[in-house]
Amino acid sequence: MVARALAIQIGIASLLIGMAGSATAQTAPTYDASGNLVLPPSYENWVFVGSNLGLAYKSGAAAMTALEATRADSQVFHNIYIDPTAYAAFVKTGVFPDPTILIMENYAAEDKDSGGVLNGGTYNGNRVRVEAAVKDSHRPTRPDSKEVWAYYSFSVNAAGQPAPATSAFPDAACYSCHKLHAGHDNVWVQFYPQLRRWIQP
Repeated sequence: MVARALAIQIGIASLLIGMAGSATAQTAPTYDASGNLVLPPSYENWVFVGSNLGLAYKSGAAAMTALEATRADSQVFHNIYIDPTAYAAFVKTGVFPDPTILIMENYAAEDKDSGGVLNGGTYNGNRVRVEAAVKDSHRPTRPDSKEVWAYYSFSVNAAGQPAPATSAFPDAACYSCHKLHAGHDNVWVQFYPQLRRWIQP
C-alpha cells in the first residue's frame, strides 16, 4: 500500500513538472510562416498585472495616433497579463527580458445585466480587442530600425474570439509613443500595480 501511494505521488509530481515545462515553453513568442505573431494559448492563466477603465490619450499628444483617436470616446476595460517567465525575471532584475510578452484584453464596459439585478457599477462585457506588446530581438519581421519591441492587435469576431495570428504595427504607430511616455522600458508600468511595485522611485 505504501509503495503504491509513493508511486502515485511520483507520478503526480512528474506530471506537474511536465506541465510546468510545457507552460514555460508556450510563453515564448511564436510566429507563423508569414512572420505574424501567433496568439499565445492560455494567456488568461498568465500573471495579471493590472486593469484600467476608459484611459484615453490627451488630444494632440504624441500618443494620439489615428487608431487611438477612434477609441477615445469608448469606455473599455483594459486587462493586462504578462508571461510568467518574463515576470519572474522582471521581479528579480527590474528588467523586462528578451523575450517578454504582454497581452491586453479589451472588454466593453457594461452596466446592465440580463437578470436585471444591477443597480450601479460597471463590469467586463463583451471582448472587443486583444492586443500584444512583445519584446523580441529575434522576431522574423523586425524592421531595420532594430527596435526590440513590437505591437500587435488581434481582430475579434462577433463571438468575441480573437484571430489566431496578426502582423505588427509599424514602429511609427506605437513604438515611438511607448518610448516617449511609458514608465519603464516601453511598458506603461505606471498603470499596472503588479509591475510598478518592483520599480524603485
